[in-house]
Amino acid sequence: MRHLPSGGARDRLVGRRVVVRHRLHDAEQSATDVLGTLESWSGGRLQLRRTSGSGRSSRPEGEIVVVAEGDVMAIKAIPAQPVTRRAVRDLEAAAARGWRALQTDRIGGWLLRAADGFTRRANSCMPLDDPGMALDDAIAAVRDWYAERGLPPCFQVPGPLELALGPALDARGWSRSEDVLVLTADVDDVRAGARDDLPAVRIDDRPDDAWLGCYHYRGDELPEHAIHVLTNADQVGFASVDDAGQRVAIARGAVTDAPSGRRWLGVTAVEVAPTARRRGLGSHVVAGLAAWAARLAATHAYLQVEETNTAAQAAYRKLGFADHHSYHYRSP
Repeated sequence: MRHLPSGGARDRLVGRRVVVRHRLHDAEQSATDVLGTLESWSGGRLQLRRTSGSGRSSRPEGEIVVVAEGDVMAIKAIPAQPVTRRAVRDLEAAAARGWRALQTDRIGGWLLRAADGFTRRANSCMPLDDPGMALDDAIAAVRDWYAERGLPPCFQVPGPLELALGPALDARGWSRSEDVLVLTADVDDVRAGARDDLPAVRIDDRPDDAWLGCYHYRGDELPEHAIHVLTNADQVGFASVDDAGQRVAIARGAVTDAPSGRRWLGVTAVEVAPTARRRGLGSHVVAGLAAWAARLAATHAYLQVEETNTAAQAAYRKLGFADHHSYHYRSP
């Protein structure tokens, strides 16, 4: 019996570590398993990059294996190595420095952020560690802090850091929204995705008018203070790709250090002009940012993508990005 996913479920498997059970046209063995990263699934074929423990074959790790879709009996995603809460705190601390709010404060290990309402990330509390007081008092202090700034109270909650906070917010009727995946990769893997057949990626230290004209946060026009949030990082680069005098792709990168000392590239604001899509420009501009970050000694990259955006996930996974953790927002 065959157990194959369909539609969007297939898209979500591309770039992930999977095990594929498939038929063999062999007198000695009727079927075998392949363990590896699913690099593509199209045209009736699955292409996997073999990892250790892949069936009974003696073929080496890293080799590309092609399996005909008609021979696939079952396919299942295999969880990556668990990520520790310490690693999540470390990465989220670096990410907070890469998309820095205009006002910040702390309640113990909770980071309060405000930026006149531009982006939820810059206008939410990140509970990185213990608040240093009773949860009732800490949650009340968060509400008061945002009320003083005319903003709705909001938490950005990484799943591994929910612990007691999640049940406490549930009990108070705070709703959950916008599940987001955080994907990470080695910078060297990402920059290898640059394309020689596409126009070069240019990096500037400030966004020009054409860059700002391409960036539509949630489809809206940017508020005037958005430029202050976009440029509010120690090492920030604005990537652009122009073709025939038109801006066709943009992205923003920020290089920051985590508390552990690991140097990260944070990738945000990736957009491709509607008339230039399906050419690989999104991956190309991200690869250009990775090359820029490598010159600044960044070794790892992260980006955030909504769980429902399977097309973007597939493109990023082909660049070497893999799941690290997820987060969501909580509002009363």
